[in-house]
Amino acid sequence: MSQTLYPETSRHSGFIKIINKSLADLWFFLRTNRWTSFTSETVRPMLILIHALALCAVFVRPTWKDLALFISLYLATGFGITVGFHRLLTHKGFDSPGWITALLAFLGTASMQGGPLWWVSVHRKHHQQSDRDADPHSPQYGFIHGHMGWMFKKGGLESYPKLVRDLATNKFLVLLDSGPLSIVPWLTTIIACYLIDGFRGIVWGVGVRTVFVWHATWCVNSVCPRLGSKPHKLRDNSGNVWWVGLWALGEGWHNNHHAHPRAAIHEFHWWEVDLSAYFLRILESVGLIRNVVRAGPETEIQKG
Repeated sequence: MSQTLYPETSRHSGFIKIINKSLADLWFFLRTNRWTSFTSETVRPMLILIHALALCAVFVRPTWKDLALFISLYLATGFGITVGFHRLLTHKGFDSPGWITALLAFLGTASMQGGPLWWVSVHRKHHQQSDRDADPHSPQYGFIHGHMGWMFKKGGLESYPKLVRDLATNKFLVLLDSGPLSIVPWLTTIIACYLIDGFRGIVWGVGVRTVFVWHATWCVNSVCPRLGSKPHKLRDNSGNVWWVGLWALGEGWHNNHHAHPRAAIHEFHWWEVDLSAYFLRILESVGLIRNVVRAGPETEIQKG
C-alpha cells in the first residue's frame, strides 16, 4: 500500500542508493588511485595537456618574474627528484633528518613524475635489470621507448612494491604516493605561481618547468645510452653526456652512477658538473645531512 500511496519515496530511496554507491566508488578511486603517477588511463591526456600548457609560452613572452618562477621551481622540484627520490630514497646515498626527507619527497612529487614509492620501485627495478627485457625503460627497444614510449607499453607503468618495503613504513611517503592528497604538491606550485604572477606564472612556473624537468629525467634513459661516453666498462649500456648532466642537475653522468650506484656524488672529475652534488655539499657543510656516500671500492659494482 505504501508503494501505491508514496511511490515518490521508493523512487527517492533508489536514487539515494545510487548516489551513495557512486560516492562510495568515487571515494575508493580517490583513496587508491596513483594521482601523481602516470597510469594507463591518464598518461596520454596528462602529457598532452601539460605540453600544451608549456607551448603557451610561445605567446607569453617571459618577464624576469616568469623566469624567476621557472628557475626556482625547476631547481626545487629537480632536486626533489635527483637528490630526494634518486640519491636519498632509492640509493640511500646519505642520511637526513625526517623533515629534510619529507621536504625532498614533497618537492619530488611536485615534479609530477609519480609518487616516491612508485618512482623508487621503478628505478630500483631498472638497476636490477639494466638494459634487459625486464628493465622498465630499457633503451634496447629504441630511443623513443627509452625516453617516454615505455609509459605507453602495456604494463609499462607497473609498480614493484616488494622493492620498496623499506619505504612503505613511512606514512608520509605512502600519503604522497597514492590517494587525493598526493596531487597537493603539484597543485601547490600552481596556486603559488598564480598568486605571484597570474596565468603567465602558471605557464612558465608550472607548464614549462614541468616539461623541462620531465625531459631532463627521460634523456638520462634515452640519450645517455646512445650518445654517452663509457669510461667504466659495465654490463649495461649507461653513458655519460655532459649536456644532460647540466640539464638534469648531474644525472647525465649515468655511467659513473651505474659504476657506483650508492655514491651520492656523481662527479668523478672536476670538469664533470654535478649540481646535485654541489647542493649536497652545501647541506653537508651546514650539518643538515651526514654520511654522504662517495665513490670508492666498496660502492663499485657491475664490472664487465
